[in-house]
Amino acid sequence: MAHSLYKYTPSAAAAIIFLILFGAVTVAHIYYVIWRRTWYFLVLVVGGILEAVGYAGRFLSSSDTEALVPFLIQNLFLLVAPSLFAASIYMILGRVIVSLEAEKLSPIRTSWLTKIFVGGDVLSFFVQIVGAGMLSKSNTFDLGKTIILVGLALQIIFFGLFVFVATIFHMRLNKHSSQPLSRLSDMGKRDQFLVILWVLYGVSALIFVRSLIRLIEYTGGGNGPLMSNEVFLYVFDSVPMWAVCRYHSVFVPFLFRIGIN
Repeated sequence: MAHSLYKYTPSAAAAIIFLILFGAVTVAHIYYVIWRRTWYFLVLVVGGILEAVGYAGRFLSSSDTEALVPFLIQNLFLLVAPSLFAASIYMILGRVIVSLEAEKLSPIRTSWLTKIFVGGDVLSFFVQIVGAGMLSKSNTFDLGKTIILVGLALQIIFFGLFVFVATIFHMRLNKHSSQPLSRLSDMGKRDQFLVILWVLYGVSALIFVRSLIRLIEYTGGGNGPLMSNEVFLYVFDSVPMWAVCRYHSVFVPFLFRIGIN
Protein backbone atom coordinates (compact mmCIF):
# COMPACT_ATOMS: atom_id res chain seq x y z
CA MET A 1 0.00 0.00 0.00
CA ALA A 2 3.05 2.30 0.07
CA HIS A 3 2.67 5.52 -1.85
CA SER A 4 -0.97 4.72 -2.62
CA LEU A 5 -1.99 8.40 -2.83
CA TYR A 6 0.91 9.53 -5.02
CA LYS A 7 2.86 8.13 -7.91
CA TYR A 8 6.01 9.58 -6.30
CA THR A 9 7.23 10.85 -2.95
CA PRO A 10 6.63 14.64 -2.77
CA SER A 11 9.75 16.75 -2.32
CA ALA A 12 9.88 18.34 1.14
CA ALA A 13 12.41 20.97 -0.03
CA ALA A 14 10.32 22.08 -3.02
CA ALA A 15 7.20 22.27 -0.88
CA ILE A 16 8.93 24.44 1.74
CA ILE A 17 10.36 26.77 -0.93
CA PHE A 18 6.96 27.47 -2.45
CA LEU A 19 5.30 27.68 0.95
CA ILE A 20 7.72 30.51 1.76
CA LEU A 21 7.36 32.17 -1.66
CA PHE A 22 3.57 32.22 -1.61
CA GLY A 23 3.53 33.17 2.06
CA ALA A 24 5.78 36.18 1.44
CA VAL A 25 3.84 37.51 -1.55
CA THR A 26 0.54 37.00 0.29
CA VAL A 27 1.79 39.08 3.23
CA ALA A 28 2.62 41.85 0.74
CA HIS A 29 -0.92 41.77 -0.62
CA ILE A 30 -2.40 41.82 2.89
CA TYR A 31 -0.42 45.03 3.47
CA TYR A 32 -1.86 46.61 0.31
CA VAL A 33 -5.40 45.57 1.22
CA ILE A 34 -5.15 47.12 4.70
CA TRP A 35 -3.11 50.17 3.69
CA ARG A 36 -5.19 51.20 0.68
CA ARG A 37 -8.45 49.48 1.64
CA THR A 38 -8.47 47.67 -1.71
CA TRP A 39 -10.94 45.04 -0.57
CA TYR A 40 -11.32 43.54 -4.03
CA PHE A 41 -7.76 42.21 -3.65
CA LEU A 42 -8.95 39.97 -0.82
CA VAL A 43 -9.63 37.26 -3.40
CA LEU A 44 -5.94 37.36 -4.32
CA VAL A 45 -4.99 37.16 -0.64
CA VAL A 46 -7.23 34.13 -0.12
CA GLY A 47 -5.76 32.52 -3.24
CA GLY A 48 -2.23 33.07 -1.91
CA ILE A 49 -3.19 31.57 1.45
CA LEU A 50 -4.65 28.51 -0.29
CA GLU A 51 -1.43 28.07 -2.27
CA ALA A 52 0.72 28.34 0.88
CA VAL A 53 -1.45 25.88 2.81
CA GLY A 54 -1.46 23.57 -0.19
CA TYR A 55 2.34 23.38 -0.16
CA ALA A 56 2.23 22.84 3.61
CA GLY A 57 0.09 19.81 2.81
CA ARG A 58 2.67 18.60 0.30
CA PHE A 59 5.40 19.02 2.91
CA LEU A 60 3.44 16.84 5.35
CA SER A 61 2.86 14.29 2.59
CA SER A 62 6.60 14.04 1.98
CA SER A 63 6.96 12.15 5.26
CA ASP A 64 3.72 10.17 4.99
CA THR A 65 2.43 9.58 1.47
CA GLU A 66 -0.52 7.58 2.74
CA ALA A 67 -1.93 10.34 5.00
CA LEU A 68 -5.29 11.30 3.49
CA VAL A 69 -5.83 14.77 4.99
CA PRO A 70 -2.56 16.38 3.73
CA PHE A 71 -3.16 14.79 0.33
CA LEU A 72 -6.67 16.22 0.10
CA ILE A 73 -5.52 19.66 1.30
CA GLN A 74 -2.74 19.99 -1.26
CA ASN A 75 -4.83 18.52 -4.06
CA LEU A 76 -7.85 20.75 -3.42
CA PHE A 77 -6.12 24.02 -2.54
CA LEU A 78 -3.56 23.96 -5.35
CA LEU A 79 -6.29 23.08 -7.81
CA VAL A 80 -8.73 25.88 -7.00
CA ALA A 81 -6.46 28.78 -5.90
CA PRO A 82 -5.82 30.04 -9.48
CA SER A 83 -9.57 30.63 -9.86
CA LEU A 84 -9.22 33.37 -7.25
CA PHE A 85 -6.25 34.87 -9.10
CA ALA A 86 -8.40 34.94 -12.23
CA ALA A 87 -11.20 36.72 -10.35
CA SER A 88 -8.81 39.51 -9.34
CA ILE A 89 -7.81 40.00 -12.98
CA TYR A 90 -11.44 40.31 -14.03
CA MET A 91 -12.04 42.98 -11.40
CA ILE A 92 -8.94 44.95 -12.42
CA LEU A 93 -10.12 45.23 -16.04
CA GLY A 94 -13.48 46.61 -14.90
CA ARG A 95 -11.73 49.24 -12.81
CA VAL A 96 -9.43 50.17 -15.68
CA ILE A 97 -12.39 50.78 -17.98
CA VAL A 98 -14.21 52.88 -15.38
CA SER A 99 -11.05 54.85 -14.54
CA LEU A 100 -10.61 55.64 -18.23
CA GLU A 101 -14.24 56.76 -18.41
CA ALA A 102 -14.30 54.46 -21.44
CA GLU A 103 -17.42 52.43 -20.69
CA LYS A 104 -18.72 53.09 -24.21
CA LEU A 105 -15.73 51.19 -25.65
CA SER A 106 -16.38 48.00 -23.69
CA PRO A 107 -18.18 45.25 -25.65
CA ILE A 108 -19.96 44.33 -22.39
CA ARG A 109 -21.53 46.87 -20.07
CA THR A 110 -19.10 47.46 -17.21
CA SER A 111 -21.91 46.92 -14.69
CA TRP A 112 -22.14 43.35 -16.00
CA LEU A 113 -18.54 42.66 -17.02
CA THR A 114 -17.17 41.80 -13.59
CA LYS A 115 -20.36 40.00 -12.56
CA ILE A 116 -20.31 37.73 -15.62
CA PHE A 117 -16.67 36.70 -15.42
CA VAL A 118 -16.36 36.51 -11.65
CA GLY A 119 -19.64 34.58 -11.58
CA GLY A 120 -18.28 32.11 -14.12
CA ASP A 121 -15.07 31.84 -12.15
CA VAL A 122 -16.95 31.15 -8.92
CA LEU A 123 -18.93 28.43 -10.70
CA SER A 124 -15.68 26.85 -11.94
CA PHE A 125 -14.23 27.17 -8.42
CA PHE A 126 -17.04 25.24 -6.75
CA VAL A 127 -17.25 22.61 -9.49
CA GLN A 128 -13.55 21.87 -9.01
CA ILE A 129 -14.00 21.71 -5.22
CA VAL A 130 -16.76 19.12 -5.61
CA GLY A 131 -14.66 17.06 -8.00
CA ALA A 132 -11.52 17.24 -5.85
CA GLY A 133 -13.48 16.13 -2.80
CA MET A 134 -14.56 12.98 -4.64
CA LEU A 135 -11.00 11.89 -5.44
CA SER A 136 -10.47 10.49 -1.93
CA LYS A 137 -12.79 7.52 -2.53
CA SER A 138 -12.10 4.83 -5.08
CA ASN A 139 -15.78 4.44 -5.98
CA THR A 140 -16.11 8.15 -6.86
CA PHE A 141 -12.59 8.79 -8.18
CA ASP A 142 -13.49 8.64 -11.89
CA LEU A 143 -16.57 10.80 -11.41
CA GLY A 144 -14.48 13.29 -9.42
CA LYS A 145 -11.97 13.52 -12.27
CA THR A 146 -14.77 14.15 -14.74
CA ILE A 147 -16.23 16.91 -12.58
CA ILE A 148 -12.78 18.52 -12.23
CA LEU A 149 -12.42 18.42 -16.02
CA VAL A 150 -15.75 20.22 -16.35
CA GLY A 151 -14.60 22.87 -13.84
CA LEU A 152 -11.30 23.40 -15.63
CA ALA A 153 -13.05 23.58 -19.00
CA LEU A 154 -15.41 26.25 -17.62
CA GLN A 155 -12.42 28.21 -16.35
CA ILE A 156 -10.72 28.05 -19.73
CA ILE A 157 -13.89 29.07 -21.59
CA PHE A 158 -14.52 32.09 -19.37
CA PHE A 159 -10.86 33.05 -19.55
CA GLY A 160 -10.94 32.87 -23.34
CA LEU A 161 -14.03 35.09 -23.41
CA PHE A 162 -12.37 37.52 -21.02
CA VAL A 163 -9.27 37.84 -23.21
CA PHE A 164 -11.55 38.37 -26.23
CA VAL A 165 -13.42 41.18 -24.44
CA ALA A 166 -10.16 42.77 -23.25
CA THR A 167 -8.74 42.61 -26.78
CA ILE A 168 -11.84 44.24 -28.31
CA PHE A 169 -11.66 47.00 -25.71
CA HIS A 170 -7.92 47.44 -26.39
CA MET A 171 -8.52 47.73 -30.15
CA ARG A 172 -11.29 50.27 -29.67
CA LEU A 173 -9.09 52.24 -27.28
CA ASN A 174 -6.32 52.41 -29.89
CA LYS A 175 -8.85 53.40 -32.55
CA HIS A 176 -9.90 56.37 -30.42
CA SER A 177 -6.33 57.49 -29.81
CA SER A 178 -6.86 60.60 -31.91
CA GLN A 179 -9.90 61.52 -29.82
CA PRO A 180 -8.71 61.28 -26.21
CA LEU A 181 -11.22 60.25 -23.59
CA SER A 182 -11.75 62.81 -20.84
CA ARG A 183 -9.88 60.76 -18.24
CA LEU A 184 -6.83 60.35 -20.47
CA SER A 185 -6.97 63.95 -21.59
CA ASP A 186 -6.76 65.04 -17.97
CA MET A 187 -4.06 62.59 -16.94
CA GLY A 188 -2.01 62.29 -20.09
CA LYS A 189 -1.32 58.68 -19.16
CA ARG A 190 -2.70 56.62 -22.01
CA ASP A 191 0.50 54.62 -22.27
CA GLN A 192 0.33 53.70 -18.61
CA PHE A 193 -3.18 52.37 -19.01
CA LEU A 194 -2.06 50.36 -22.02
CA VAL A 195 0.74 48.87 -19.89
CA ILE A 196 -1.96 47.63 -17.51
CA LEU A 197 -3.72 45.85 -20.37
CA TRP A 198 -0.51 44.16 -21.51
CA VAL A 199 0.23 43.01 -17.97
CA LEU A 200 -3.29 41.59 -17.76
CA TYR A 201 -2.65 39.72 -21.00
CA GLY A 202 0.56 38.30 -19.57
CA VAL A 203 -0.87 37.02 -16.30
CA SER A 204 -3.98 35.79 -18.13
CA ALA A 205 -1.76 33.74 -20.43
CA LEU A 206 -0.02 32.16 -17.44
CA ILE A 207 -3.31 31.15 -15.82
CA PHE A 208 -4.76 29.98 -19.13
CA VAL A 209 -1.79 27.72 -19.92
CA ARG A 210 -1.75 26.38 -16.35
CA SER A 211 -5.45 25.50 -16.54
CA LEU A 212 -4.96 23.87 -19.95
CA ILE A 213 -2.09 21.73 -18.61
CA ARG A 214 -4.23 20.76 -15.61
CA LEU A 215 -7.03 19.77 -18.00
CA ILE A 216 -4.61 17.58 -19.95
CA GLU A 217 -3.29 16.16 -16.66
CA TYR A 218 -6.70 14.97 -15.48
CA THR A 219 -7.58 13.74 -18.95
CA GLY A 220 -4.45 11.56 -18.91
CA GLY A 221 -5.39 9.95 -15.58
CA GLY A 222 -3.30 8.82 -12.63
CA ASN A 223 -0.83 6.93 -14.80
CA GLY A 224 -0.27 9.80 -17.22
CA PRO A 225 3.13 11.55 -17.26
CA LEU A 226 1.78 14.84 -15.88
CA MET A 227 0.22 13.27 -12.78
CA SER A 228 2.95 10.73 -12.13
CA ASN A 229 5.93 13.14 -12.28
CA GLU A 230 6.17 15.86 -9.63
CA VAL A 231 8.38 18.12 -11.73
CA PHE A 232 5.47 18.98 -14.03
CA LEU A 233 3.45 20.35 -11.10
CA TYR A 234 6.20 22.82 -10.26
CA VAL A 235 6.99 23.76 -13.86
CA PHE A 236 3.43 24.24 -15.09
CA ASP A 237 1.60 25.22 -11.91
CA SER A 238 3.80 26.37 -9.01
CA VAL A 239 6.16 28.66 -10.92
CA PRO A 240 3.50 30.28 -13.19
CA MET A 241 1.09 30.88 -10.30
CA TRP A 242 3.81 32.39 -8.14
CA ALA A 243 4.73 34.61 -11.10
CA VAL A 244 1.09 35.76 -11.27
CA CYS A 245 1.16 36.66 -7.57
CA ARG A 246 4.53 38.34 -7.92
CA TYR A 247 3.33 40.39 -10.90
CA HIS A 248 0.42 41.57 -8.78
CA SER A 249 2.64 42.59 -5.86
CA VAL A 250 4.75 44.75 -8.20
CA PHE A 251 1.77 45.89 -10.24
CA VAL A 252 -0.51 47.06 -7.42
CA PRO A 253 1.59 50.16 -6.46
CA PHE A 254 1.55 51.15 -10.14
CA LEU A 255 -2.26 50.98 -10.12
CA PHE A 256 -2.33 53.22 -7.05
CA ARG A 257 -0.05 55.79 -8.70
CA ILE A 258 -2.36 56.29 -11.66
CA GLY A 259 -5.51 56.40 -9.55
CA ILE A 260 -6.96 52.88 -9.79
CA ASN A 261 -8.01 51.62 -6.37
